[in-house]
Amino acid sequence: MDPGTIGLIGGIVGSAIGVFGAFIGTYFSIKNTRTSVERRFVVKCALGMWVSGILLIVLPLALSLIGVIPQWFYWVTYALFFILLVPTILWANKHQVALRKEK
Repeated sequence: MDPGTIGLIGGIVGSAIGVFGAFIGTYFSIKNTRTSVERRFVVKCALGMWVSGILLIVLPLALSLIGVIPQWFYWVTYALFFILLVPTILWANKHQVALRKEK
């Protein structure tokens, strides 16, 4: 098998596993909430993360592959997503803990 084909298969399978893991994580994050206020917050956070993932990873990748934007711009948006990911997760976790304590 051609090494390029193996890489393509690995990229597709790896991406599919990652998206599946994100779906599972989203489901259990929402399922394990204790109050309706906490659930609304988690749903909003999950929606925000999915939308930002699409806008900063999927859309630029597609536009780069069809030649609408340069490849370097895709890598900038990709890096931006992961740079913003850590502080967003820390903020959301802190806020969720505060919501649980209000109960």
